[in-house]
Amino acid sequence: MNDKNLKRGPHAAKNRPLKDQIAEIENGASSVDERKTVILDEDLEGVEFEDRVWLYWKRNKNFIISTVVLAVAIVIGVQGFKIYKAQSASRLASEFEAAASPEQLAQFAAKNPGTKLAGVALLENADSAFSAGKFADAEKLYSESSDSLKGNILFGRAKLGEAVAAYSADKASGVKKLSETYANQEIDRAYRAQAGYLLALALQQDKKIDEAKKIFKEIASDMKNGVFANIAQNALSRIE
Repeated sequence: MNDKNLKRGPHAAKNRPLKDQIAEIENGASSVDERKTVILDEDLEGVEFEDRVWLYWKRNKNFIISTVVLAVAIVIGVQGFKIYKAQSASRLASEFEAAASPEQLAQFAAKNPGTKLAGVALLENADSAFSAGKFADAEKLYSESSDSLKGNILFGRAKLGEAVAAYSADKASGVKKLSETYANQEIDRAYRAQAGYLLALALQQDKKIDEAKKIFKEIASDMKNGVFANIAQNALSRIE
């Protein structure tokens, strides 16, 4: 994918800092806009993979952010907020709250390796690197973040970010990591479905139609995949 498109993708700068989202959940705010619906139409036919992915996010970003990539709202709200509140009186939480800049977040993570809050700090810096088009740096930070977030729902977000950043830097490596993310049963279903959908699009672009159709069918056949079940079904109908 080219820098112009993917640096504005699902982990772009438009995602608010993770700690801001934690504070928002604490105050009872909600970013969900139930008026939005997913729009997929003939405008996407014949569009190359990188442009198609960007169009998909651009046209449906409000809906996706408020439902699946609630990864950034409810996921952070439910998981990150629990972590934050559980340790609110501790030195660790106080230091995490005080870390505002990428440098401070990096120092916090280095000082507290293996902790969940270190993983959240690395995840925030990975998002910043991704939005700046520093895909190799982002891939490394997402990977480091996932090491600290194993067993937490944010583990899936970190692994998905790692795969998308890898694809942005090197297509072959990205396809491999998207495939690994889709197959990883330790990852939350929403992230696996999202990884599978992006993987199927990549395979479709490479003219591997049978492989792409297989994955689209797998995702579409299970309504527990949420919005991606519908999106995969729509994509499948266009290539059958």
